[in-house]
Amino acid sequence: MGKRDLDELLKQFKVQPVGRGYIDCIVSWENVFCFINGLSSIGIMVDGLTWWCHCKGEHLSQLSGAMWVNPPKPEHCNDPNSGCPHGMGGPISEYYHGWFSEMCHMPMVEFEDNRQVVTYLEAFSDSDILNCLVPALWLDVPDGWKN
Repeated sequence: MGKRDLDELLKQFKVQPVGRGYIDCIVSWENVFCFINGLSSIGIMVDGLTWWCHCKGEHLSQLSGAMWVNPPKPEHCNDPNSGCPHGMGGPISEYYHGWFSEMCHMPMVEFEDNRQVVTYLEAFSDSDILNCLVPALWLDVPDGWKN
């Protein structure tokens, strides 16, 4: 099991790594648990998780020809109570309508194994987490692997 298996899982579950490595692998709520199960089956562990805002509303007019979007700068953009976009900007989604904006003010959560990740994410299913937030998984892979 190796990089090829991981790359196939990324495509199958519509997971978008940010940059050229395998950290901040943004995955939708509908695919996150199957993706983690697939990672476990090929022996890849998740060692961290960060949060991203999936922006898909009125701010999409900025996207024409872009690969990366910086959110508008009114003071409420990083206020989770104010509506999207939250965060610091990020990549255009390869699989879904919209773009992702990194929630830098939310610290990375670290894990010892994939079961901890699942338990952590399951706790949000009935919570009042913002409906625009999606997880991004940090995968423990060899340093030389590039996507």
